[in-house]
Amino acid sequence: MVRLLISVEGHSEYKFIKEVIVPHLAGLGIFVFVQNMKGKIGLDKIETKLNGLICSYDYITTLYDFYGFKKKGLGGNETKESLEDKIKNKIKETQRHKIIPYIQMYEFEALLFSDSEKMADGLNTNKNWIDDILNKFGNIETINNSKETAPSKRIGGHCTYIKTTHAPNILKKIGLTEIRKKCQGFDAWLTHLESLGTI
Repeated sequence: MVRLLISVEGHSEYKFIKEVIVPHLAGLGIFVFVQNMKGKIGLDKIETKLNGLICSYDYITTLYDFYGFKKKGLGGNETKESLEDKIKNKIKETQRHKIIPYIQMYEFEALLFSDSEKMADGLNTNKNWIDDILNKFGNIETINNSKETAPSKRIGGHCTYIKTTHAPNILKKIGLTEIRKKCQGFDAWLTHLESLGTI
C-alpha cells in the first residue's frame, strides 16, 4: 500500500479529491490522504507545510491553481513548469524524490468545461455561453488567466456559482474519463499518480 498525500488549494479541491480521486486510486493500492491549504498558496507556505508532512508519506503531490498562486518573490514570467520546479526545490533535499508538484492551468474551474451539458445542468444555466467559450479555446486548460477572463470569472458572469458546492458536484457527474479526455495536463498528472501503485 502506497501512502500518498495530496495537498490542495482549498475546500472545492478537497471535496473533489475525497469524492472522486481517493476511490479511484484506492483501487490501485494507493491510500490517499488530503491536506487543505485553505488558500493563499505561496512558496513560503508550501515550504513550511509540506516539509513538516513529507516524512510521514511515501509521496506528496499538489493541486494548486496557477492563477491563485501568490506571485510575491516570483518573476514576471513564471510558467506552470517553473512554479512546479520551485515547489520541488522547496522540499528538503533528502525528501525531494517524494514530491510530485502539480499546478492546474489556469484554475481548477477549467475542469468543469470538460462537458458543457453537465456543466450547464449543474449550474442551472443554458450551455450556449459555455459552448462559445469552448469554441475559442482548443484546450480548455488554456482558458486564460486575467482577472476578468479566468474560468471562475467567466462562470460567475453568467450564473450563480458557489465554488465549494457546484465544482465538486459537477465534476463528479462528468467523471474522470471525460475530464481526462479534455484536460491533458490533468490527465498526465493522474497517470503519474496511478503509476505509483505499480512501483
